[in-house]
Amino acid sequence: MYVDFDKIPQNARIWVYQTNRQLTDNEASTIENYLKPVVNQWAAHGASLLASAKVLHNRFVIIALDQSFNEASGCSIDASTRWFKELGDALNIDFFDRSQAYLDGIEIKTFSVFQSKKAVESGLISPDTLIFNNVNLSILGDLANKWQIKAFEAPTLKRFFAKDLV
Repeated sequence: MYVDFDKIPQNARIWVYQTNRQLTDNEASTIENYLKPVVNQWAAHGASLLASAKVLHNRFVIIALDQSFNEASGCSIDASTRWFKELGDALNIDFFDRSQAYLDGIEIKTFSVFQSKKAVESGLISPDTLIFNNVNLSILGDLANKWQIKAFEAPTLKRFFAKDLV
């Protein structure tokens, strides 16, 4: 069953899908309009799931599931993955982008996770650059305090900064 995103509890399980490019407002609206009915029908072994979906920063799609109602199963998680495969094919968007997103002023940019050391050495990423830490998120409340962090705090980046600089 679909519920408004702001009605989902902070301890709800989340999945973050990062797009490979900035979405237009129209694409973000299309994605939310597509997800509302499929989330409304989402089930685990025939049991309805209480969940929501939201596009954030026109770059990330968050699926939130209230596990106190019912928990997701492997099959239901696979079904949600298929939603994004279908959406991606229809809109020419990769929702499974694994690059590192960061803020450059007010713009969200990315670099390959395989180029992390080079991004730091070249000065593209400083210790204080805000990055989107999608890796360590598990509940909705994590968006408020673990999602946007300074690069020197990121498990994937901190080793590239000199100890005396951070």
